[in-house]
Amino acid sequence: MTSRALTLVIIILICSCSCGKKEKAPGWPVSDSKLDVLPGFKDPPPGYGEIPFWWWSGDTLNSDRLKEQLRELHSKGISGVQVNYSHLDTQGWMTDQDKPEIFSEEWWKIYTEVSKECAKLDMGIGLSTYTIDWPRGAPNLFYKLFYSKPYLNAYEIRTGEIVTVSTGEEIEIIMPEDAFAARAYRSEEGTPLKGGNDLTPLIKNGILSWKAPDGKWEIWIYRAVRKEGSLNPLMAGSGDTVINGFFQPFEDRAPGKSSKGLNYFFNDELHIVVGKYAWNPDFAEEFKKRKGYDLFEVLPAMWVDMGNMTPKVRMDYADVRMSLIEERYFKPIYEWHAKRGMIYGCDSGGRGLDPSEFGDYFRATRWYSAPGHDTPGGKADLIKGKVSSSIANLYQRPRVWLEGYHSLGWGATPEQLMFATRENFLYGCTLLNLHGLYYSTYGSFWEWAPPCYHFRMPYWEHMDSFLRYFSRLSYLMSQGHTVCDVAIVYPVAPYEAEMRGDTARNTTFELGRKLMASGINFEFIDNESLSGAVIENGCLKVKDAGASYKALIFADMKAVRWQSIEKAAAFAEAGGKVCSVGSIPSASDRAGRFDGELILINDRAFKQNCRFTTTDETVSAIKEAFVQDVSGKEQTVRYLHRRAGFRDIYMVMDANPGSVAEFRCKGAVELWDPWTGNAEPLKVVGETQAGTLVELPLENYEACIVVFTPGEKHINPPENKSSTVKEIYLPLEWNVSFIPTMDNKWGDFRLPVDNNEKIGVEARRFRWARETAYLANSAMLPGTDDSAWEEKLHGFGTQFYVLGPIPPNVGIYYFERKLAAMKNIDPSVPEYVYGRRFMWQPYDISWRLGKEGDPGHQGYHGLKRKVSDDFLCLGKPEQGLNEIRYVDEIPGGRYYIWSSVTVSGNLTAEILFSDQPPGDNSHTSPILTPAIIYVNGEPVQSPDNGISLKTGSNPVLVRYDSAGRGHFVVRQHDISGPSEKNILSMRWAGDKGIIPFDINAGQTAAEWFRFLTAPGTSAITVRTPGDAEAWIDGVPMKKQANGRFVAEKAPQRSAVVAIRITPPGPGISGGALIPEPVTVETDDSGLMKTGDWSEMGILNNYSGGIRYKTKINLTSSQAKSGVIADLGRVAGTAGIIVNGKEAGVRVAPPWKTDITDHVKRGENIIEILVYNTLSNHYQTIPSRYKGNPASGLFGPVKLLISSEKPDKK
Repeated sequence: MTSRALTLVIIILICSCSCGKKEKAPGWPVSDSKLDVLPGFKDPPPGYGEIPFWWWSGDTLNSDRLKEQLRELHSKGISGVQVNYSHLDTQGWMTDQDKPEIFSEEWWKIYTEVSKECAKLDMGIGLSTYTIDWPRGAPNLFYKLFYSKPYLNAYEIRTGEIVTVSTGEEIEIIMPEDAFAARAYRSEEGTPLKGGNDLTPLIKNGILSWKAPDGKWEIWIYRAVRKEGSLNPLMAGSGDTVINGFFQPFEDRAPGKSSKGLNYFFNDELHIVVGKYAWNPDFAEEFKKRKGYDLFEVLPAMWVDMGNMTPKVRMDYADVRMSLIEERYFKPIYEWHAKRGMIYGCDSGGRGLDPSEFGDYFRATRWYSAPGHDTPGGKADLIKGKVSSSIANLYQRPRVWLEGYHSLGWGATPEQLMFATRENFLYGCTLLNLHGLYYSTYGSFWEWAPPCYHFRMPYWEHMDSFLRYFSRLSYLMSQGHTVCDVAIVYPVAPYEAEMRGDTARNTTFELGRKLMASGINFEFIDNESLSGAVIENGCLKVKDAGASYKALIFADMKAVRWQSIEKAAAFAEAGGKVCSVGSIPSASDRAGRFDGELILINDRAFKQNCRFTTTDETVSAIKEAFVQDVSGKEQTVRYLHRRAGFRDIYMVMDANPGSVAEFRCKGAVELWDPWTGNAEPLKVVGETQAGTLVELPLENYEACIVVFTPGEKHINPPENKSSTVKEIYLPLEWNVSFIPTMDNKWGDFRLPVDNNEKIGVEARRFRWARETAYLANSAMLPGTDDSAWEEKLHGFGTQFYVLGPIPPNVGIYYFERKLAAMKNIDPSVPEYVYGRRFMWQPYDISWRLGKEGDPGHQGYHGLKRKVSDDFLCLGKPEQGLNEIRYVDEIPGGRYYIWSSVTVSGNLTAEILFSDQPPGDNSHTSPILTPAIIYVNGEPVQSPDNGISLKTGSNPVLVRYDSAGRGHFVVRQHDISGPSEKNILSMRWAGDKGIIPFDINAGQTAAEWFRFLTAPGTSAITVRTPGDAEAWIDGVPMKKQANGRFVAEKAPQRSAVVAIRITPPGPGISGGALIPEPVTVETDDSGLMKTGDWSEMGILNNYSGGIRYKTKINLTSSQAKSGVIADLGRVAGTAGIIVNGKEAGVRVAPPWKTDITDHVKRGENIIEILVYNTLSNHYQTIPSRYKGNPASGLFGPVKLLISSEKPDKK
């Protein structure tokens, strides 16, 4: 052989070897007993970062915008993205998708571009099946691909009418079209007996004819009922069908038809439409093959009690059903992902809290490489976490998916996320998936269970600190396997047998919660893992999983799998602790109820001293049974123990600083810091026969990552003799400057986009009053009391006065004529009807956005880009489905609205009013239709024919005889309307024919607007249709072009800005005179005290950053000592800069940072850069998820000076 030929052979061999082995996608743990996890902890490899839900709803997809977002995510260490689509609240919950339609060629073009960018950035991308695979009847993607095809539909077995016959009776039964079998069972005392005669061969031309033999008989007709709009998971090849139609196209359309870059596909709230009675044509055959008896002989037991065998039949049926679903649906899809090394996650509807979901939640969910669940609202859920992590551990799945934390609101802070996520990781989660990340927020009017935790949040600049913390923790807690002493049997069998499943579930979960609260870790175990376990050295071991249990608990389980109870008995006889809580099993799949063998094996499994009545007794017994893995000496601590490589890793919480805990482990022990990646020795205060006593240094809300290296000698750290000798409080007042973060390039915060600048400090709400002689000379002065002035939001002004409700039993004829004749309204003067007092109330609207705070029906989980044309809302507001509905405050109550229409010349106008439900389904309130309309004191006989208006003011009075929602508009006849509706607007916006209502009846006057501005305000810009003047701190501002006013000298502290606007004409008043926020410019001279900036005037609506700056002098000895900056309290995140150098970022308590290496002798410049949330911005957006706007550096801020430099973590 030539050297060239030999080289070719070698190349071929190398290629064949590499091609035969698929490389795993990033984020898969390493299985190696020699693994050193410290390097990966310090610098986590790709794949352990956060994976956001990326909602591709809300606007037309643009590949440049998508790729721009990807690059921003990548800059913060995000590992990948999981694309999601939301749904409408219409029937069937149709997927909410903008152009292009999902799986269209244009969609694939965009997706491919985005996928290429992911591969380039070494990020994964996958698609969630949320909404697109829901079999609710809407023509979603899976309906088009699968559910619409009858041959793929699922079946359920149902019975026809049960016919009872006796000896010699002849019957003829017309068979249902979907009937496939008939059987006659002997009947005793109304119960069908096992066995029976197969009557199916007697069916001719759809009619069953039969003559009954001796005895009483029940004839059962079995039907296979097709479930339209579904997929049959019991059908052979069902999983492959989904793979070929849905998953495989992602690989086929990838560059080189490769799976590189694909990752993080996700089954979200999977719906299997068949339940207990799932059927398939070969079900009976498979049942006979697997269970060894004829299903039809006992099939009535699925509906009625056939005696002691009934639980067995039901459990056997459930087992065969689940086996077919696993083998034919779940497993092939899992294997498609596993062969490509891809993470495949889930969040099923029951989240592990319903053991019977899919028939057996454990068995279904083990076919995901990242079993998971959601925890909404910033919470942690022990049971969800333990179910998901137990499945992952027992079946060696690489990750545990944590979907958090939808619906927490726009005020969600990293501090809240930190507390919840630490807890969830303590329960075993290892993959953080923040819900969500929005492709678009469409002018702040699109959201889905907000917030968006990513680049739109002001604190995004600091978010890499949070994300890095959890990428380290994700890496560390994904390696190896869980070490746990206690296994609780997951209670599926009682559901299968239909024997008090809910009771078993409730007791099981109560026990789990009490164990954890007592400092005892546990896992759930399923029948397959338990039956396959081996018993060694008094422990129950699931060897492949590395699990080894000292105690096994059955909680209130009336029914049990025989394999489970057999293994439990063997474990108990080998010295293991097997406990029961409440009921012990009285039925199994061996022989059903009243089985003597079960009674005997119960006695072997459950010793008398291990049979408990309550969960508290059980917890106490477990505590005393063996030395616990971790136990706090001063307080109870909770923990999670993993063994990875040659190390034991403990995540410990609830330990007070300086407290001692005993670990059932020996060797060198360190504290690993997820903030920095550093590892430092901990102080060992002693050893016991079983383990090591360790002093824990962190606050009780922090996670102590305690790592043992067995076999390595421990050396205590040097004794730290440092003590705080001095606290230096920094000033309450700081120099401040403002850092805008709200990038409106794509119109995320405001539409239409008028410039590419970031939205910064603005005035949106004002104190407002019409000018009087007194105010003409005082309104501009800072000391003027404006507390009694009305509050106005930009764009919103009073258009009507409303009176009512007036009871129906009150005579109104003369009263109504009086109101109709009124030329103007003084709202401070009451109206009396038969001695009853009523007050006029101002009614403000925006001709663009309608009623303030209520744009009408939206959709699930927040705003959906809609503004109802029906701005008039009368009655009592109540919460409806995704909207506020208006209903009667009192039965039959009547309402009046009064205003006037002021015109410059005689003209003809039309009245547009609501008289039927809105065609755009923008609300479901009762429709407001006028009972009578008066113009200039006279009733309008035919409103549809238009009205004549005279020069000047034309008073208008309208009566409504019920509560509801609608519109009432006056429009000039001879002016054409706009060709299309404006973005995020009522159809009246931009219509030059609309005549605004004029509550002032033609009497014009200047109007005043005041607000407390930001420190250091140097200029403002007021966009108004009127003529404006402005003052700051009582000093006139210089007017420039385009509504800009400049301060003669910027006040250092917050000051009152007063704006006087002369309206351009009638009907434009209040906030309508300032249709857009007043932009505020600041210089760097501002001074502000620590505290909540949301309580400081216009900063209530400021979402962004503030740089706090001060100076402090330190002596030489102080500068050489250890110096800790203690910020007190922060609402948001904080970056600490000392003498121009970054010293650290804090996103959660403790708000302390070591700045020793950054201070110097003499003058030191301390800067604290605080970013808040979007809650402040959303205070003027009609979202129901506004959140808490508290923001800023609360303090007190102080320096802690020590006598020695502190040891670094």
